[in-house]
Amino acid sequence: MKIAKGALNLRLRAVRCLLMDVDGVLTDGKLHIASDGTESKTFDVQDGHAIAMAQRVGLTIGFISGRPSKVTTQRAAELGVKLVFQKPINKMEMVETVKRRLGFTNEEIAFIGDELVDLPAMRRVGLAVAVSNAVDEAKAVAHYVTRRRGGDGAVREVIEMILKARGSWKKAIAKYLTVAVAALLVAAPRLFADSNAPPATEGAKKPADTGSGYIEKFEVPERDDDGNLKWKLLGERAVIRPDGLMDIQNARAEFYTSNKVDMVFTSPTCLLDRVNNHATTADHVRIDRENMVLTGIGGEWDGNTTSMVIRSNVCVVITNEQRNLGGQPKQP
Repeated sequence: MKIAKGALNLRLRAVRCLLMDVDGVLTDGKLHIASDGTESKTFDVQDGHAIAMAQRVGLTIGFISGRPSKVTTQRAAELGVKLVFQKPINKMEMVETVKRRLGFTNEEIAFIGDELVDLPAMRRVGLAVAVSNAVDEAKAVAHYVTRRRGGDGAVREVIEMILKARGSWKKAIAKYLTVAVAALLVAAPRLFADSNAPPATEGAKKPADTGSGYIEKFEVPERDDDGNLKWKLLGERAVIRPDGLMDIQNARAEFYTSNKVDMVFTSPTCLLDRVNNHATTADHVRIDRENMVLTGIGGEWDGNTTSMVIRSNVCVVITNEQRNLGGQPKQP
């Protein structure tokens, strides 16, 4: 039951609880039973990480399996999943139990399945998802069929879609952006030293203008869901402050339409809030388009709306010249 992208996005935004089958969805469906009767399954690490992130930003996660397994119980405990149903009964009844216990509506629940036993639950919920290795009957009733297979990132794919539709994705990954910078500073200090300076030695001081270090030739791209460039922010040097913000020297922001540079913003300095896609400057600013140049003093850039504001001393120059904005713009 394929639906339009807009309708799918509406269903994704309504989701507050994601329920899923285990065998064939969280795993590849294969059971490994040793000679002593012990059982093992293979789970995907990225699926597990996505489940942990989703729960941190308020999405309720639940496992519903018709086959009791100690391995499933252990995996749920590792991920902090408290909704775990393992009974050989109609899965729709388990969905109804979740609704009664937590007060969700059908529209607020999504279910990921792969087999015939999942059909009653998939028909009941607001968002039904089938993994790419699901049986045809499950795909037929699903609002969305994943690109990834069960046990190979399908759950991660769905969680990322839900969090992005709900506006929670950036919040979910914000801590990793900060951690990544901190880890890089510790593990590779030479990346944050001047390229013409001798290698850093033990006890060497950081640059006087930095709280945590700096990165040469800074570049941050942002892409849409289809992988097309939306904007790109570059700079000669990004000084990393203790609060996570970055002071960028010789900043240049490129805005794209159909993967081509449509507008360029430049300023000698700017302060970047990477988590919130926001930048400000009190310095001279310049905006270039194909046949127009705007200059002024002070500016604010919002990467979420791709909007730009020049604060004062605004001057507009319009020419008949068509310029290539892919390189550095010429000064008028």
